[in-house]
Amino acid sequence: MPPMAFREVNGEPKGYIIDLWRKWSAETGVPVTFNLTNWANTLTIVKDGEADVHGGLFFTAERDKYLDYTLPFFPSKGALFVKVDSDVTSAEQLQGRPVGVIAKSFYNNLIGKQFPEMNPVPIPSSGKLVEAAANGEVDAFLADYPTLMYQIGSMGKIKEFKVVEYVSLQEFRAAVAEGDANLLAMIEEGLTLIDQDERDSIYNRWIIGETSQPREWLLPAVIFGFVGLLIAALLPVILGMRKG
Repeated sequence: MPPMAFREVNGEPKGYIIDLWRKWSAETGVPVTFNLTNWANTLTIVKDGEADVHGGLFFTAERDKYLDYTLPFFPSKGALFVKVDSDVTSAEQLQGRPVGVIAKSFYNNLIGKQFPEMNPVPIPSSGKLVEAAANGEVDAFLADYPTLMYQIGSMGKIKEFKVVEYVSLQEFRAAVAEGDANLLAMIEEGLTLIDQDERDSIYNRWIIGETSQPREWLLPAVIFGFVGLLIAALLPVILGMRKG
């Protein structure tokens, strides 16, 4: 889910959350590996213990049944996009019309509560979300603003879409399987070691604000493809601590 987490052409993990966890690793001395996969699978592998930590996601009551969260580390808005030449100028005009959302995402859940008049269409990834709108399969699409801006820019479609409404300021958090208090405490302690200047530096490296212009890293050649939001799978150093 670029610019949060994705693979570059050479296979190297990149993104805001990747850099945050690399800084966490540098501060704590604990090695980190990254398992980038599709969004729905990121939830499953942490829930089932195949990965130790989810690198970044929003809180929902449903996820809280099987995850424990850290304190927030990054605020982000959602955005409802339409084509520039669309007749839609507000969310109210989308009553009964197909609106794309990422399957099993926070916004897939939100749309039924905040916009019950819309007809949600679950789509596997943010890249395919933009493609569906470009191809006329959906009349609008709703997801995290930085991610959508990244995808729109990487496809060379900056001038083709516009925001009709910003929604739901949320905050990214890391998460572990429910009940793993020791691991959660260690992760939070490491996050406190990353000072605000370093957090700001990572933010400015990757995130486009609502009034910002597209950056060089939006060029299509930079992106190999969407691979989902980060799962940080901590190496046996942590596993040993958990058994102790």
